[in-house]
Amino acid sequence: MSVSARKDPKSVEPGMLVRLMPSPMARGLLLAVTAGVFFQCLNATVKLLVADMPPLFVAWGRWTMGLLLIAPFLLAGAGLKAVRTSQIHLHGLRAVFHTTGYVLWYLAVALIPLAEAAALGFSGPIFVAAGAALFLGETVGPRRWLAVIVGFVGVLIIVRPGFVALNWGTVMMLASVPVVAASNLVAKKLTARDSPQVIVFWQSVLATLCFLPFAILDWHLPTWTQLGWLLLAAVFGQMGYLLMTSAYRLADISAVQPTVFLGIVWAGLFDFFLFGRSADLATFAGAAIIVASTSVIAHREAVAARQRRG
Repeated sequence: MSVSARKDPKSVEPGMLVRLMPSPMARGLLLAVTAGVFFQCLNATVKLLVADMPPLFVAWGRWTMGLLLIAPFLLAGAGLKAVRTSQIHLHGLRAVFHTTGYVLWYLAVALIPLAEAAALGFSGPIFVAAGAALFLGETVGPRRWLAVIVGFVGVLIIVRPGFVALNWGTVMMLASVPVVAASNLVAKKLTARDSPQVIVFWQSVLATLCFLPFAILDWHLPTWTQLGWLLLAAVFGQMGYLLMTSAYRLADISAVQPTVFLGIVWAGLFDFFLFGRSADLATFAGAAIIVASTSVIAHREAVAARQRRG
């Protein structure tokens, strides 16, 4: 990470945070952990909303509210110059991945507990590593393949095929994971030139447009209370993406990734206190195995990156 990126005047980091934590890596990890809390608050709010509203209408409403929140602050004064980008093709590619992944995600979250959704989401690096070897021709050593296999075992422990009835929510969540992982990789690429605010702005614009056809097909006239919940979901989501994108600017994605594992803690608490349910032992056991395997993959990625730079 260049010095200029760390001192970006458009960073969302408070000046006091920079003084208290001079290390960019430490600040990046703190921002990532905080982003994870916001994301699980978003997940809980969405789960409450989809109990009474069509899931894909909720997706469109959440992004529309998010765009209305962020646009006035970014466009005030400089207008469209404030969100100018030379990477609109990458923003468009990310929108394709993001929309596809989250169409599946919004449908799935209505059907399964938040803790299970979080645990299955941990498998993202496993799919990335396997896909890089199978489709991109990258060299994946024996230790990384072993980590992929162990991680897949963790997924099987959560899903338990043949032992419990197959839940379409679980299937859709698993299908969404590699697509969302691709969206995150494009986001990391975008941080080389665009500020977190610009990235989230274009993500909001394109996601609103992409989800609009789904919302029209299953239109729902929200009540004032539901509009309030959609606004709250937008606040949680926009803050989460701003903080996570800022974390990507400060730290390698392989270092940030393990902080996502705390999500199962917040998700489990929301499941218990808001929905009166708790994840079973298999979910936590499978999550622990996935955490171990993805941590190995993240470590190997960090080692490989240092070797390439050296």
